[in-house]
Amino acid sequence: MADNNHIPPSEPQGASSGASNTVEPTTQASPKSPSPKKLFRYSHKKIVLLASGGAIIVLITAWVFCGIFLPKTTIGSQTVRSNISDIALKRLIETESNAYKLTLAYPDGKTRQFTLKDQGLTIDSAKTLQHAAKRKQFSNRVTWWKHTNVQAIVKPDTPAFNSFITANATVIAQPSQDAALSIKDGKINITDAVTGKQYGLANPQKTMTRAASTLSAQTLRLKTLAVNPALTATALQPYKTSLEKTLSQTVTFTMGTKTITATPVDIANWLEITPHPDTKKVDITVNSGKVQEYINKLTRNDIRPPRAQVMIKEADGNERILVPGVSGVDVINKSDAAASVANSLLKNNGVSAQLTIRNEAFKTISSSMYDKWIEVDLTHKRMYAYERDQLVNTQLVSAGAPSTPTVTGQYAIYSKFPQQDMRGRNVDGSNYFQPHVRWVSYFYKDYAIHGNYWRPLNYFGNINSSHGCVGIVDNDASWIYNWAPIGTPVIVHT
Repeated sequence: MADNNHIPPSEPQGASSGASNTVEPTTQASPKSPSPKKLFRYSHKKIVLLASGGAIIVLITAWVFCGIFLPKTTIGSQTVRSNISDIALKRLIETESNAYKLTLAYPDGKTRQFTLKDQGLTIDSAKTLQHAAKRKQFSNRVTWWKHTNVQAIVKPDTPAFNSFITANATVIAQPSQDAALSIKDGKINITDAVTGKQYGLANPQKTMTRAASTLSAQTLRLKTLAVNPALTATALQPYKTSLEKTLSQTVTFTMGTKTITATPVDIANWLEITPHPDTKKVDITVNSGKVQEYINKLTRNDIRPPRAQVMIKEADGNERILVPGVSGVDVINKSDAAASVANSLLKNNGVSAQLTIRNEAFKTISSSMYDKWIEVDLTHKRMYAYERDQLVNTQLVSAGAPSTPTVTGQYAIYSKFPQQDMRGRNVDGSNYFQPHVRWVSYFYKDYAIHGNYWRPLNYFGNINSSHGCVGIVDNDASWIYNWAPIGTPVIVHT
C-alpha cells in the first residue's frame, strides 16, 4: 500500500527535470545600498552648503573689517580715515579753516581771493567736531565705501560780513532810484522809480556761507542782477492821497478881530517828508518850529517885545535905573498855538488856532556896575552887550528849547574856545554830535554863548531850539568872543 504522506527527497541544486512544474529555488532578499550617483548628489549639497556658509562668514568678516578700517571722512581738501581721533580731526579743521580761500570772479575778467577773516567769517571748530561725529555712525560703517563729507559750522560777524559783501561782492553798474514824493508850490508830485543794475551774487550771505562750510576752494562768479527800487510810485500813492487832504483842509489863525487862513503853500512849508526805504514806508510829520515861523510872520507888525529895566546898585548901596524899562505887546501863546496846529494838522479835519495878544509889562533886573556885561533875555530871545551903562550891541538868540531850558541867574564867562566839537544827549536818550562849533564862551558849567551855523536865520529872535546854550549867528558870536574877556558877567533871565 502506498504511503500518501511520503515526501520524496529533493533533487540536488542545479538538476533539471523535464517536469513542467519544477519549482525554481529562491534566495532571501538583502538591504539595498545607494547608488554611486545618489551618493555623489548628497555629498555635493553638503559641500555647497558648507562653502556658502564659509563664504558668508568670510564676507561678513571682511565687511566688518572694512567698516572698521576703511571708511573715509573728507574735510576741506583733506580725506582721512573716519576713525581719526577727535583731537586730530579738530586740528585738521583748524588747518583747513586757515587755508581756505574764496575766489570771486568779476565782470572784467579779474579775480580776487579772500580768506575767512577777510569775509568776516569764522569756523566754530567745536560745533563742527560735534557735527563730524556722524562719521562714526553705524550706517556710515555699513556703507564704508562712501566718504563722509563734514560741513563746517560757519559763524558770521554780521556787520563785517555785510560790509565785505558791499565792498567786494557787489559792483554797481547803474544805481536804482526810489520813487519820490515831493510838494512844490502846493502841488504834490510823485517821481517814478528807476530799476538799477549791479553785478553780484543772487543770495550773497547764503551762497558765501555755504561755500565756506565746505572749506574747499571755490570760485563764485558775479552775475548781472536787477536792483529793484525799495519805494515805487504805487507804494507812494496812498501818501499822496493823504497829503492832498492835508493841503486842502482849512487852517485859520485868529488874532483879535483878524482871521488869517493859511494857503496850501503855507501848509506845505510846515511838512517834512522822510522816506524809509528799509521799511518801504514814508513818514510825514509837521515841524512845529516852521509853524511858529509862520505865526511870527503873521504877528510881526502887531507885537513889540518889552525891554527889561536894569537897576544898578551903587557903591553906597543905593540903586539907580541903568536902562529904563519899556512895556510891550506880545502874542503870549505862539509856541502853544504852533504845537496845537502841528498835533492836529495830519488828522485832516481842519484846524483853528487862537492867538492871544496881551500887553506885557517890562521886568526889572538888578546888576552891579561893570565895565562890560551881558544881558540875555530868554523870553524875547535877545542878548544885549553893555559897557557900564551904555548899550553897545544887540543880538538875536536861539536859546534852550522848552525841554532843555537855559539856566537863569547871574554868571560870568570862565572859559573860551575859538572852535570846539560838541557832544551830548538828547531828551529821547539818543546822542548828538555837532562838529566845529565856533566862538564858544562858557559862563556856567557846560552852558555857553556860541555860534550856531545849523539853524535857519529866522530861528534867531523867534525860536528857542538849543540844548541849553545861547546860540547866535557866527558873526555875532565872533564879536562877543572878541569883546567879552574871561570874567565878563552874564545875566540871564526870562
